[in-house]
Amino acid sequence: MKEKFLEVLRTTKQNVFVLAAENGEQRHAMTVSSVFSLSLDPMSMAVSVNQSAGIHDLLKVNSKFSLNLLTSEQVNIAEICSGSEEGQIRFNHPDWNLTEVPFLENAQSNLFCTCKKTVPLYSHSLIIGEVDNLYHSGKINPLIYQDGKYEK
Repeated sequence: MKEKFLEVLRTTKQNVFVLAAENGEQRHAMTVSSVFSLSLDPMSMAVSVNQSAGIHDLLKVNSKFSLNLLTSEQVNIAEICSGSEEGQIRFNHPDWNLTEVPFLENAQSNLFCTCKKTVPLYSHSLIIGEVDNLYHSGKINPLIYQDGKYEK
């Protein structure tokens, strides 16, 4: 049944985001597709993060993070942030702005959030963030992930 479940999930199209956070000592970024809006009042987002991911422990209540909706031209960033090499190497791309909460300047949209709650369940945690600020380029050209590959 697990293989059929994965087969069903592979048929869905998902927008590709990069989740980024830091705590002063550590900085992490990872490609995520399990992202959804939770509420309009207050504006909030939810993202599913594997508890074994390096970024997981940075996402505590009151911590800051960004959700960066990638454009179809940013496949390379999606691959860097989902690859086996973690840590600072993921931030070597020139699109990163590292002044406060790390974010991708050329993303289609950026959502800047404060973590309000983490809900651990099974292998993942649901990270709930209230949107403090956002930027939207006005473009509609997101990177899509389906059937194990990126679609431009």
